[in-house]
Amino acid sequence: MDIKKSSGLILHPTALPSKYGIGDFGYSAFEFVDFLEETETKIWQLLPLGLTSNDEYSPYSSPSSLLGNRYLIDLNNISDYQPTSSVKEFDKKSVDFKNVYKFKDKIFYEISQNINIEDPIFFELLNDELIRSHITYLVLRDKYGLKNWTSWEKDHQEYSDNLYENITKNDKKLLKFHIFTQFEFFRQWGKLREYANKKQIQILGDIPIYVNHNSADVWLNKEIFELDNGGEMSYVSGAVPDSFNKEGQVWNNCLYQWDRQKLDNYKYWTDKLNKTLDLYNYLRIDHFVGFFKYWVIKKGDSALKGEWKLGPKSEFFDKISKNVDLDKLLAEDLGVILKETKSLLNKYNIPGMKVLQQRIPDDNEGLPFQGDTDVVNQNKLFEEASDDYFEEIHPKYWEENLAAYTGTHDSPTIKQWLNEASKSQIKNFNEYSNKLNNQFESDIWNFISLIWESPCKLAITTVQDLLQLDYKSRFNIPGTTVNNWKWRIENMDILDPVISDLKYINKSNSRN
Repeated sequence: MDIKKSSGLILHPTALPSKYGIGDFGYSAFEFVDFLEETETKIWQLLPLGLTSNDEYSPYSSPSSLLGNRYLIDLNNISDYQPTSSVKEFDKKSVDFKNVYKFKDKIFYEISQNINIEDPIFFELLNDELIRSHITYLVLRDKYGLKNWTSWEKDHQEYSDNLYENITKNDKKLLKFHIFTQFEFFRQWGKLREYANKKQIQILGDIPIYVNHNSADVWLNKEIFELDNGGEMSYVSGAVPDSFNKEGQVWNNCLYQWDRQKLDNYKYWTDKLNKTLDLYNYLRIDHFVGFFKYWVIKKGDSALKGEWKLGPKSEFFDKISKNVDLDKLLAEDLGVILKETKSLLNKYNIPGMKVLQQRIPDDNEGLPFQGDTDVVNQNKLFEEASDDYFEEIHPKYWEENLAAYTGTHDSPTIKQWLNEASKSQIKNFNEYSNKLNNQFESDIWNFISLIWESPCKLAITTVQDLLQLDYKSRFNIPGTTVNNWKWRIENMDILDPVISDLKYINKSNSRN
């Protein structure tokens, strides 16, 4: 990764203050960039910026891997929007997704009907065939009331230029809506990113390895996904049981036919990675191990009944490296760590990740992985794990080519972790903290300081942890489907008290 030693914060834009019920690309986003500049923090890490599903509202579950989340559009930055005093009062501390989406869509729809899709300002957007085909999918998805594409009429099962032309005639209102909102998303995001980059703030984006079955990705590329003759999934994605989730996880995403992708040198992934990298300075690939070994679950079964299958492994990266800048990538390689994964990361200088919450040992437990015994024996996981998987060491001895985290968007807050940790873990944490150069009165800030004092090129924490918030501010609980992604900052002034400490540890650890 072509990045100097630095630090970063995880804050998804939805968590920013806004009077419209959800954080967006408006004034608060620019204020947050100013906060990063003032504290000499160089990285703003985001979750995926795509449209979310309409049930779980997860950024990792989208109808398109290429299009943007229109609800991040700042209404006050649309010239045709006239704010009124009748704007609904939304909760300032959490996102009421259902009502916020309904409120914003009504405004977007009304404004969009005034545009002319032949206007030259839309040429760049619509001349991009990938973007145009994904927009076509969204129009049809709305036309069919969000029904899965497998139930659509035969004429709508495949994309073509003729299909797009028919939509411009027969579904013009919906087409205007999606063209307008995608144009505004990319326009506003481009301005925010440009502002950040001018202040030497780099944006670290995120891309999930899997996509929804009911998505433009699968509709457009059926031949590279694991589908039956009717286009349905017989097997779905998930995560192996481990010591953090002993039941495993069923993600219900569509699996790839890697042998089919190999035939065209993984063009789908090459295009997707390059399109996504256009939005950011760097990109985190979620569930990186899935390119090497992935957990397959029969549809309807529990994760405990899954089994391992082999991915394309190093060949995938050797092929795409000819057309994708791998120096811009970060690998989320948590959980099952394989020797081959580590070798690949070293070959292409791609940093992996370590999360301190997962690396402070509990002397009362055995190996870090404590999944179902039959699963472990069946797949011989331990024989393939890298040597450092079994040895926990102080962060000051971690490798340089790593991104070190206190926790992630999926983790408890540090305060919650400290409250729930075992006596053994607290003992080990205190021993770690005694070796800090910069010690704080707060255990939470000592936790952060441990990561900042590591030799790792990136040190990252969450805004919730800077603010020393408890379990109520956790952003996501993996394996659950409700009440996630909702947390928000009530106002930007809440960050003022942490400015001096954050700036201090950045400077004292040469991360500025």
